Parts: sequence; C-alpha cells; structure tokens
Amino acid sequence: MERRFSRVFWKIYDAAAAHPRYVSNRGGTRSGKTYSLVQFLHELVSSCDGAGDVTSIVSETLPHLKRGAVRDFERNLGHPLRQDPRWNASEMVYTYDNGGKLEFFSADSPMKVKGPSRKRLFINEANHIPYETARQLFVRTTGMIFIDYNPEAVFWGIEEIETRDNCTTIVTTYLDNLEFLSPEQVAEIEANRKDANWWKVYGRGEVGTLDGLIYDFEQIDAMPSGPEASSLVEVYGMDFGFSNDPTTLVRLLVDTRRRVVYADERLFRTGMKNPMIADFMLSDGVPPRVPVYADCAEPKSIAEIKDGGFNIIPCDKSAPTKSDKLSFQLQWMQGWTLLVTKASLNMIRELRNYMWAKDASGKSMNYPVGGFDHALDALRYALWTHFAQNPGYGQYNISIKRR
Repeated sequence: MERRFSRVFWKIYDAAAAHPRYVSNRGGTRSGKTYSLVQFLHELVSSCDGAGDVTSIVSETLPHLKRGAVRDFERNLGHPLRQDPRWNASEMVYTYDNGGKLEFFSADSPMKVKGPSRKRLFINEANHIPYETARQLFVRTTGMIFIDYNPEAVFWGIEEIETRDNCTTIVTTYLDNLEFLSPEQVAEIEANRKDANWWKVYGRGEVGTLDGLIYDFEQIDAMPSGPEASSLVEVYGMDFGFSNDPTTLVRLLVDTRRRVVYADERLFRTGMKNPMIADFMLSDGVPPRVPVYADCAEPKSIAEIKDGGFNIIPCDKSAPTKSDKLSFQLQWMQGWTLLVTKASLNMIRELRNYMWAKDASGKSMNYPVGGFDHALDALRYALWTHFAQNPGYGQYNISIKRR
C-alpha cells in the first residue's frame, strides 16, 4: 500500500527531528493531527532497532481510544487488525518485526497509568485528561512525549508544557490537511467563520474560551441496570437526518426525584431511511411500549417508524414564551444533572462544543452555535416532552439561570 503523508505529518517529523522532550500539536478541526501522529509513530517504531522498546498511545477512555487512535492505526496498516498476528487484541499491543511495541490504553486505567515505564508517549486529546494523570505518565517515559488537542481553552498542556524550553509546539489546521478532505467538509468548516470563538479554535487552531458552554456533564462507565434502574423512568429521543446530518437515537434513564438524567447514545449515523431506522431500533432492543420522542417536524417519518411497532411520538417544541422557545427549553434542561456513558462519543463531542453563540463583539446571543446539536436535540426532545409539562414532574420548573 502506498503511504500518503499530509503537511501535518511533516510538521511532526521536523519537530521530532530536533529531539525535544515534548512535541505539542495544537490543532483545529479536521487537521488530521491524531491520524498523522499515529502514522508518524508507526513509521518511527517500525524502522527503529529497538527490540523491547514500548511506545504508549493514551486516550481518555477505552471507547474513545478504539474509535480514535486504534482506528487510525488500523487505517495506517491498510488491513484489519484482527487479521494481523502481531496484534494482541486483549492487551491492545502491536509487536513489530523488530521487537518494538506499540501499546494502547485509556487514562482511566489506574494500573496502566502507574504501570511500567516506556520509551515514548502520545497523549491523544490531552485537554480531556487530568494533569495528575499526565504527570504520572510523564515520569514513566524515558524518551519523547507527544500531545495533541483542540485549543478550546487554556489547560495544563499550554500552561505547564508549552512554556518549557524543551517543548516544540506546532499549530495545524484543516488547511494542512486539504488533500484528504472533501469539498463538502471544507465548506462545512468555513461556513462557521461568522462565529468568532468557534472559528478561532477550530478554524485557525488558536486558543479560545469555553465560557458559553450550555451543559455541564460527567462521564459514567455504563447505564444503571438491575435493581438500581428499577425506579428510573426510561424514555428515548430521536432526531432525524440523512445526507449531511446524522439520525440520532438517545436512551435516557431518569431519576425524577433527584433530577438526574443518565444518557446513552444508541445511534448517530447518516444515510438512514425510515425502514433502516426501524430495523436498527428492533435490533437494538428498543422496547415497543417505551416512548420515543422524535422531531415533530417530520410526521411522515414518525408515522412510518410507528408502523414498525414502536411507541414513537412527536416531540413538543413549545414554551411559555413563543419567542425564544429553544432558549427557554435549554434553560430548563440546565436544571438536571447529566451523566453520559463513555461510549457516547458523538454526544460527548457535542456537549464539549455546544455553547451560546456570540456576535462579532463577543456578546452572547440567545441561541446556540449550530452543528453540535444532533444527539443533544434528541436528548432535549425526550426530556422536555416527557417531563417538563407533566404535572408529576414539575411544569416548567427552572432552577438554573442561563450563563
């Protein structure tokens, strides 16, 4: 297979050639920073004469690791990992013919974080990993350390690492990866130029601020089950998409007494026709009697999926004030504690980017930034429609002001 290298790869190559202790890759959206770093490490480890040398690639959670760095590594190899005898799936270690090893593990594995030393380290999306975790990894690394991140806000990588003399910082954007992006992807990125903070972070790769985030949330390993789930109310939310936007399905278990929502992303996929959606819901085990609140703007889709035997219901988009309905619903949503499964990668990405829009002067507007609302719309449809206007759960009960 012919290997193709982006400008980002060569920026990493040039930075590493000077043998600094740290290489920090600050990148905007679709810059290919993670893929290029995995590609660089693959080329490096496979060509070194370092029998027994270990290079570690670390992400915040195991689902994030598998859907991100491991998938990028498989793309670099050009064949499925399961077909490669050098891949130990249970240990997530790849052993090269020269004896070098590339291992993958998540930062929420204490035994791995505080385990044996390594020669090289790559922390993927370092801004989502606590500094103390990173520090434990650093002191167990004898050679070069790589980090990458979207510069959403100042964090330890900027304050503690990039300020050191032995760190080389590179900045990459989608312009460094144009050869590997479609015209539609480029147009989608550049359509956000009017949002000053979004464009600063994701368009230009510069450090921004996250003072307008709409939701706070925490990650959990799994949804409640067994006796723990018996007192919780189960509902689903669905948002429709097709070509560019995904169809999303979110499962919720709701503790109405404590106002706690457990959320799990079940579907996030483009190109889904209504029969395909119904088939997915059947295979995913959506209970026939549990309500599924879907976008009321698509009554035909709702009717066709209902014919598949599901209790799918149009969502309610109303609010006491006809103007600013979305803003009112979002404020109501902020009165709940949101716990999201670690496997809900797309929802987590949206939560980390769903913020109030700002005008050119930096003033907050009364609507959110678009593009990060597919799973979150499904979440809102379900929670608002089932609980906001139900007298048993407190009609329009807002307890937190908009930030």
